[in-house]
Amino acid sequence: MRLPDTARDLIGAGADATLVTLNPDGSPQVTLVWVALQTTEDDGDELVVAHLSEHQKVRNVRRDPRVAVTIVSPEGPGQVMRPYLAVNGTARIVEGGAPEVLAGLAQTLAAPGAQFPPPDAPGGYLTRIRIDKVGGVGPWVS
Repeated sequence: MRLPDTARDLIGAGADATLVTLNPDGSPQVTLVWVALQTTEDDGDELVVAHLSEHQKVRNVRRDPRVAVTIVSPEGPGQVMRPYLAVNGTARIVEGGAPEVLAGLAQTLAAPGAQFPPPDAPGGYLTRIRIDKVGGVGPWVS
């Protein structure tokens, strides 16, 4: 699925995001994450989250690929509430590539001049999320 341009702009603007995975007992595991947007070969979009180590969310996705991501607009409230993009998706874990993704995201999301990730960071893992459904509050919802 290709996201509307308004949603693509939100993701690139340095918005905070939460990633929800499912623990082994079915309870939600919620984490604040940095999210990148990458277009795949078939002109679809994927959300990409990078991890330097094998956190619980990486293990959760390996076991159950169903995820939800909420990206909150850094802009002020809309007519009723702050705009947000809600994505339901199917995720997969890819080994390596985390430092490169994090370095790109740090340009927008970290404090100016922050050195992240460290130069000796491991390859880590990427959570690549196929977008199955889009919702929320904002111009990306019809």
